[in-house]
Amino acid sequence: MFGTTIKYASRSSWSRSARLFCSISLLAVFFAVHVDAQVVATYSFEDGGADGWSSFNGASTPVATSAAAEAGSFSLLTTTNSSGSSSGPSLSLNSTLLAGAKYTISGFVRLTPGETATTANFTIRRSDPSCSGGTCFDTVGAFQVPVSSSGWAQISGTYMVSTTETGLQLYAQLVGPMSAQSFYLDNVVIAEVSPPPGGTPVASYTFVDGGLDGWVPFGSPTLSNAAPPVPDPNSDAHTLLTTNRTATFMGPSLNLLSVPNVVASATYQVSAYVLLTAPDSSNPTVTMSTKTADCATSGAFGNIATSGALSSAAWTKVQGTFSFSNLPGPPTGLTLYFQSSSATDSFYIGDVVISELAPPPPNPSQQDNTGITSTFEDGGLDGWSSRTTSATVTNSTAAAHSGTHSLLTTGRTANFNGPQISVSNKMYPGSTYNLSAWVMLTPADGSNHIINMSLQTTLSGNTSFPSITPFPGITVAADGSWHQISVNGYNMANAYDPGTAFVYLQTVPPSGTDLVSFYVDDFQLSYVAPPTIQTDIPSIYKTFSQFFPVGAEIDTTDLSGAHSQLLTMHFNSIVSGNDMKWSSVENAKGTFTYGNADSEVGLAVCNNMKIRGHNLVWATGAQTPAYATGDGTNSPANQAVVTANIQEHIQSEVQHFGSNVYVWDVVNEPLDPSQPDCLAHGPFYKVLGKSYIDIALQAARQYAPSGTKLFINDYSTTDPNKLACLVQVVGDLRNRGIPLDGVGHEMHNAINFPSTQAMVNSINTVAANFPGIEQQITEMDMSVYNAGDTTSNYGNNIPPSVLAEQGWLYAQYFAALRQLSGKLSAVTFWGFADDDTWLDGFPVARTDYPLPFNMGLQAKPAYWGIVDPTKLPGYGMTFSASTVPGEQDTRTVTITATNGNVGPAYTTQLNGFTLTQISGPSCSPKITAPGSFPIALGDIATDGTASAAFVVSIVGCNPNSQFTLSVPWSSAVYDTGTFVTTLDFKRGKGQ
Repeated sequence: MFGTTIKYASRSSWSRSARLFCSISLLAVFFAVHVDAQVVATYSFEDGGADGWSSFNGASTPVATSAAAEAGSFSLLTTTNSSGSSSGPSLSLNSTLLAGAKYTISGFVRLTPGETATTANFTIRRSDPSCSGGTCFDTVGAFQVPVSSSGWAQISGTYMVSTTETGLQLYAQLVGPMSAQSFYLDNVVIAEVSPPPGGTPVASYTFVDGGLDGWVPFGSPTLSNAAPPVPDPNSDAHTLLTTNRTATFMGPSLNLLSVPNVVASATYQVSAYVLLTAPDSSNPTVTMSTKTADCATSGAFGNIATSGALSSAAWTKVQGTFSFSNLPGPPTGLTLYFQSSSATDSFYIGDVVISELAPPPPNPSQQDNTGITSTFEDGGLDGWSSRTTSATVTNSTAAAHSGTHSLLTTGRTANFNGPQISVSNKMYPGSTYNLSAWVMLTPADGSNHIINMSLQTTLSGNTSFPSITPFPGITVAADGSWHQISVNGYNMANAYDPGTAFVYLQTVPPSGTDLVSFYVDDFQLSYVAPPTIQTDIPSIYKTFSQFFPVGAEIDTTDLSGAHSQLLTMHFNSIVSGNDMKWSSVENAKGTFTYGNADSEVGLAVCNNMKIRGHNLVWATGAQTPAYATGDGTNSPANQAVVTANIQEHIQSEVQHFGSNVYVWDVVNEPLDPSQPDCLAHGPFYKVLGKSYIDIALQAARQYAPSGTKLFINDYSTTDPNKLACLVQVVGDLRNRGIPLDGVGHEMHNAINFPSTQAMVNSINTVAANFPGIEQQITEMDMSVYNAGDTTSNYGNNIPPSVLAEQGWLYAQYFAALRQLSGKLSAVTFWGFADDDTWLDGFPVARTDYPLPFNMGLQAKPAYWGIVDPTKLPGYGMTFSASTVPGEQDTRTVTITATNGNVGPAYTTQLNGFTLTQISGPSCSPKITAPGSFPIALGDIATDGTASAAFVVSIVGCNPNSQFTLSVPWSSAVYDTGTFVTTLDFKRGKGQ
């Protein structure tokens, strides 16, 4: 059924002819087709032609007519044969349907005026050796659908194509009449809902036409069309021959961007057969690879699959899968090529087939986002089943979380035995979901068990089992109570074949088998709509462009969608949170994994963002593989091993990222003020002493591109002892000529510590001791909990007053940091939105809110404190004083606070009340405050007021004396000021 190159319509587009013929009213038909379906053919007859339809079994030749139309202006008119049976308009599907695939076929039928009502259907005449006599007649959908002349009736159904068919002919027929009848057919849509095994072919290359079919040399080999000495598995007389190879990477290549229907985010399978031209006792292999070019790179390479040993006597199949992304930018080049472990062997390739295994995720607007709710209150299973026949799931009234019913799972024989529910077409790759279930274990014997919620998906025969709950799961006690297993924001990352996605519950014991029985109730799967960012607010980095770049820590979840939009709008620098650390890039010596970090760097390069490298050597040994420090001893032999490990790792990493990274945290967190030499005595120190720092910095200078800045980076540098150690260690390194360009201050702060002045002091101290050394704030965030507080937890209900307080403190920070221009070369946040922060797990597990944007990626007071404090709640607070006479030479002075119009002024208070005489005979008025300081005015609503009255005794004071009144105040803790006015007690009022 395939020629040299067969191409099929993509799931996101129709064929050119179908687009020409389709009217806009046909949209209703498309939306009736399943959202996962690929429309492969449409027939609306709007060009006035028959669109390839012909007569079947003696019916009249079908013609387009404007006498009736289900949509648009035309339909197809046919008259059945004189007996009225098994005849009508027909269409060959030989080149349209694929063996093993499943389709929906639908259309609309209407009788011509005056015809007697009858029934109709679609039928396929199938030529197939498995059929009796070689021919079968397969009804598509219902055998008899009522039709009349009074309106249009839809005939439709699904059809699974036989894998042994040799011919397919679709026809519409009337069922029942015994004489000729005329009818219209309109708006026929054929859509693939399930691909054949191995995927839907989008292109095949058999080279039977004697040409190269678009293949070109990769490198400088010679390509030619040649007859192989051994026929290929398709018995073709022609294949593609590659000769004159002088390097392993040389071979034939194909520009995948020139292949229609190869699209981003779909999953493809590539298969081919390879034959050597001559025997080779070295048993060479061939590898299918890709080379990608985009805005971030001119050559990113990846391998699809490697064959077994090649032969010159028999063809060897090589097969693998690939996918590509439009991130960080659409590929400008995407090349498939074949290379070999032998640099010189010539080889043939044949029967190259590229098939789509899974389409790109549908647009969220086309998904079924209704979710799943299971309460079991109807007495049924609500779509749940057992994963195996050995376990039993039943509806039970013995226990319920709500209502009177639940699902009970018993008879489990393995940890993975448990209840499951299909989430096919309910969970889509690339979308986010919240999942929740209530579980009660039985019997209630007080034991503890780990319950895991997982996903099972199958794609082209390969089944995956990613955990939904953080692995291993949630500890649940068998205490007779219900326990919730809840996961918010689960990113569905697995593509799957139709009908092969399931959510299930299982046990994951530390070892052995746990066959506990359990109830499940109130399961909820809900779609989380992607957030949208605010595009009408100032950019953070542009606001500070004259002072310093502003960066953010990221991971791969920030590379697409709203997170990527927010990141690139507000920051012009990035640092990878974990993907450049030693254990991430070289967990096994000499084996490098740069994929995640490369993606992050790519986004930055494509958006003209600076890139900080973090980190090369971590003093504490955190996120460092065990091999890095050898056997851990300081023997000369192990010192040599560890020195070489440091040098090799740094060389490999800094050369990989090259000039894309402008600064490296070469040594991370080396300081410890409790040690006499101020250095942390971690695993590297125990082997090499302080020289490990020298070795790392010298290796970075030797191997990193010229101009790369080398930093040491540490936390708590506002602590006087830690700061003193920083000065000592930097001084020692510089005095000994060890290369060091800068110092990183992490600044993981709490809402009450350290002070802004302490931050400024740490920067100024280093600048004063080491003029010219660069300094950066490298990991800024601000916990909403006080330093040392490990018990508080706001959960999802953080008070607005705390967010306002945080915003005003951020305003203090950045007002001070502006003044450090010239001493501070960058500020980087550790994250940028509260939906992804390490502080949710440190120092204890709880919800924290440390960053400029909230969990919905919206600006919060922290953002406005950074960018524009005039937008902070309580901004614009004003004060006034009024004085009225009292008894026996006393005056009552009332201080009134008036809030502005931005938002509430939280926890407003007066922190003092001081009178300073400025004229008249000296005297000392006595002040009686309405309580002890601070005097609370509380929360003041927008445009609201609050007052406090002070009694002043002026006994012995000349009434003509004047005084300056000073009242320091604060609101939201960090919105501070002093109200100053002049009082003249003679007149009994303030001025």
